[in-house]
Amino acid sequence: MKKLLSIFITAMLASGLYAQSISPALLKKVKAEGELQKVFLNGNKVELQFTPDTELSSLAINHWDNSEKPRLTTEKLFYFDKKSLTENGGQLSDINIAKVSKVIRSISTMKGTEYYSNRHKKWETLYHEAYLVKSPSEKTKIPDDTEGSAEGKTLYCMQDDNSFGECYYKLDYHEREKEVSVCFDNFEPLKFGPITAAKAHNVKINLVVVDEGDYFLVYLMVQAYYPRIAMLENKMIDSFNARVDSIYKWFVAQMK
Repeated sequence: MKKLLSIFITAMLASGLYAQSISPALLKKVKAEGELQKVFLNGNKVELQFTPDTELSSLAINHWDNSEKPRLTTEKLFYFDKKSLTENGGQLSDINIAKVSKVIRSISTMKGTEYYSNRHKKWETLYHEAYLVKSPSEKTKIPDDTEGSAEGKTLYCMQDDNSFGECYYKLDYHEREKEVSVCFDNFEPLKFGPITAAKAHNVKINLVVVDEGDYFLVYLMVQAYYPRIAMLENKMIDSFNARVDSIYKWFVAQMK
């Protein structure tokens, strides 16, 4: 009986039914390095290399529906070992997609998130304030929506951004048994002072978390279209690349 079971499991592995969402080679690399990143600018051909082979990851990389192609596309893959969350007596069974789903909907906890400013060469507060709002037309502050599943939820939030000031995003959530995702889509323009850095819906920030058993794969993708102004472009690139790291650090901090 044990021999038959062993043969069955081997066959299942060979058929790919128990395959991980990234290749063994990529898994080995991201596990060793902790994170992998690719940045594509302007006319550079976008060839994504780190996207997990999952339903919600596929949805994330196809959110861009604007007529203009993004000037900036950044993808970053993180390896997050669940064991790092059990050091104080936590149980692996409690570190699951249900918990992740609540964390990524706890928008108010983004307040105080820090990032490293390459321009100023120091750590600064990224979001001075963060909370959900009732709707695009009624920006009344409301509590975080963390009950039940995230599947199909559409929420709206305000983030008082260190670079752009008050920013408003539409948040589209999806949840499956082994993964959860959110797409931040700016429904109002982002501005550097009087300069419009990005028109409405010209910034999309996607976060996908995939449960792989002993670890999570965290995939972040940023796409943005902005005016072709040298000074502005450099600020946008620095700002969004810093936000990728900051969002991940916020996620890890809240999971702990």
